Amino acid sequence: MSFIRGSRISQGLKQVLDTEEDVQDHFLAAEEEEFDSFHDNLTLKIENQEVSKPKDDRKSAVISISGDNPGTRGVIFEVIKAEKASEGRSSFVKYTLSVSTEGDPDKTPGLIEKRYSDFSDLNTKLKKQFPKYMEHISFPGKLVIGNFTDETIAQRSRAFEQFLTHIFTIDSLRFSDEFKNFLYQEEMQKGVESIHGGDFSHCVTVMEKYLPVQERLQGDQHTDVVCTLCVLSVCHQKLGDRETALEYAESALSCINNDQTCPFLVPLLNHTIYLCWVLCREKSHLEARLAGLRDKGGKSEELLSVILNYTKFDSVWYDDK
Repeated sequence: MSFIRGSRISQGLKQVLDTEEDVQDHFLAAEEEEFDSFHDNLTLKIENQEVSKPKDDRKSAVISISGDNPGTRGVIFEVIKAEKASEGRSSFVKYTLSVSTEGDPDKTPGLIEKRYSDFSDLNTKLKKQFPKYMEHISFPGKLVIGNFTDETIAQRSRAFEQFLTHIFTIDSLRFSDEFKNFLYQEEMQKGVESIHGGDFSHCVTVMEKYLPVQERLQGDQHTDVVCTLCVLSVCHQKLGDRETALEYAESALSCINNDQTCPFLVPLLNHTIYLCWVLCREKSHLEARLAGLRDKGGKSEELLSVILNYTKFDSVWYDDK
């Protein structure tokens, strides 16, 4: 079942705003009947767009980042799919959100899944933290009944896109922890936690999923993005995929460019030189760069130690190489 994007939010949409308490229990029977009428395998595809499935080839998962996005480009938020889901007695719609960059159609968009309560929670937190900025940003209220109709989901999808786009245009909101947590930060922190427990494979899955979203929000020259690339390089190294580890290390270096204040630069150069040595790659230019930094007092630390310190985790458990 699909619907055409032409169904836009009407100014006269009748909404019944909830109190902070969830009214779902009061209308559970009616909502379940409405929800079941969708069909057990319901997936609504916005504009008939298909989400491309990642290939099994490990190489295809490498996120290409070259350090040419300082973070000033516009970002497009688009709900491309909505599907039913259940959790216990609770029924909800899961929205797949695409995060892409204007003027860069060839780059794979970041994809995240959210439900209405996630958007509502973000709205509540931002209103509390930034009441003046949020005063004129509209949010689609929850309906007493009718939350699972095609029309409501179509209208909400468009409203969510406008809601996020408006937030993105205001720097204080765009770079707030609340917005970053909603898009990627909380999940990435869990990825780092899995490194702390030695689960490098899980960390790779999480970081590669959310890196495109992080890069679009902050720009690939941001230290946080460099950190994520370093995490991916170290994880792939620990998993025995040194080729991919080197690709991510080189991407991180390209994002750092000539920023000698970056805390990852010296340990990343050491890490990259080691990978080049193992893979029999040319490394003299990296060694010369590292020597110049050491002459200026650059500290030589293990890359993962710097990562875990940057992300506020203890690194004493780590045995390098």
